[in-house]
Amino acid sequence: MATEPALSARIMDFALGHPSAAVPDDLLEWAAGRFLDTVGVALACASFDLGTAGARLVRADPAPGPASVWASGGLRARATDACLANGMLAHGMDYDDTHPATMIHPSVVVAPTALALGEETGATGRDIVAAGVIGYEVAARLGVLAEGRLQKRGFHPTAIIGIFAATAVACRLLGVGRAEAVNAAGLAGSMASGLMEYLSDGSDAKQMHPGWAANAAVTAVRLARCGATGPATVLEGPSGVYRSFAGVDLTPEGASSALDGLGWEWVGTRVAPKPYPAGHCIHAPVDAWRALRERLGLRPSDTGRIRRLTALVPSAYLHLVCDPLETKRAPRTVYDARFSLPFSLALTVVDGGLELDSYRADRLRDQRVLDIARRVDYQVLEYDEYPSAFPGGVRIELDDGTRHEQHVRHNAGSLGNPMSTGDLDAKFLGGARRLADQATSERLLSSLRGLPAAPSASEFTAAMAAISVPSERLPERSSEGLAHPEGDHQRDQPAGDHQEAR
Repeated sequence: MATEPALSARIMDFALGHPSAAVPDDLLEWAAGRFLDTVGVALACASFDLGTAGARLVRADPAPGPASVWASGGLRARATDACLANGMLAHGMDYDDTHPATMIHPSVVVAPTALALGEETGATGRDIVAAGVIGYEVAARLGVLAEGRLQKRGFHPTAIIGIFAATAVACRLLGVGRAEAVNAAGLAGSMASGLMEYLSDGSDAKQMHPGWAANAAVTAVRLARCGATGPATVLEGPSGVYRSFAGVDLTPEGASSALDGLGWEWVGTRVAPKPYPAGHCIHAPVDAWRALRERLGLRPSDTGRIRRLTALVPSAYLHLVCDPLETKRAPRTVYDARFSLPFSLALTVVDGGLELDSYRADRLRDQRVLDIARRVDYQVLEYDEYPSAFPGGVRIELDDGTRHEQHVRHNAGSLGNPMSTGDLDAKFLGGARRLADQATSERLLSSLRGLPAAPSASEFTAAMAAISVPSERLPERSSEGLAHPEGDHQRDQPAGDHQEAR
């Protein structure tokens, strides 16, 4: 009886064997929009000097090459270096998209890899974007097999699974054969890494994860081309990715289930872009507050009327944005604040919304915001819409004792509440216009929207070369450092109540 090929071989057969011409045009247009969103987020991050360490490293240790380092005024580098720099940059403020079912940020791994290697190889725009479509599909198919356990065990899904999506993209664009592709996947498994420990102190290690995954994927493919071999059972083996990282014993039937409909049912497109530069689990409660505020006619000057504000969230969110509550109420760094639901709600109450510049170091000491954050607690509510969306809600108790609730079951950007093309273009221009004039920004936008029909990535390369961060806006080190000295974690108020909803 014939033995079923290893999962990595079956995935790579799809990655190498599905021709660009067979990728539907609407998927190419969708992926170009994801690339557009990713680049726009990266430019916004560059304007705030967030996620720029990779680009600084490229400048400090230059190795000229064909790939653009974004927002650098035309700096070109080796594809591996550009992948690291651009992947880090695009994840600098957690404004990039998420695949809800897997908790993977696919675009910050896929887009930097596809664009850098597209520039290196001179591939057509269609081939570049089609490689991206394949990468999104690999991320989604492999991600669901982890059964949501990666984060629970302290690993970042984008880093652990994203490297295989980037490897598929790289194998496709570099034109390797099947044996080399399988070896590359096997090697990539030993390079997969990314810990969630950044949550303990709000440091920015998470920014590195997608850039490293993209860099390592390209390196794995190049090593395979040079004769290095990797285990074919890197995914499902007894010491493979799923057992080692997720604690999942993957059965042959389970592995095969990930491939159902492969090539005609595109589950990788179930990706949600973000309207706010913060962790996705924060968005629905923020929008619920905004809707409740409008319903009740509350104004920013009415903050004194708020006795308590309770965030209603699925239990899966707690470790990311709610616990430990005392720390989340007074985050230590700006990056920490982006993963604090109490602080983000407080910002929204005080400011009326969340904008690109809402999360600043000086806001960590804003007593108006901290005062509201101390009144925020949470209650677990298991919404049926999770994990296909990131639902949430709020309950407010006013000084007269009345209580009011609001729920958002499909966060903005999810399949049930999508952002429009106009919304995404406006988001892109909001980032690009911080670094360039309108015409330059629109040229870059057009180069990305038009990539599926472009003969190469040359127009993107030229448009990106015209955008850079003015040197006077790049301090030696970002001001995102610790707001509180190490060990100074005392807060003015106790944690308060939080209980599970029945």
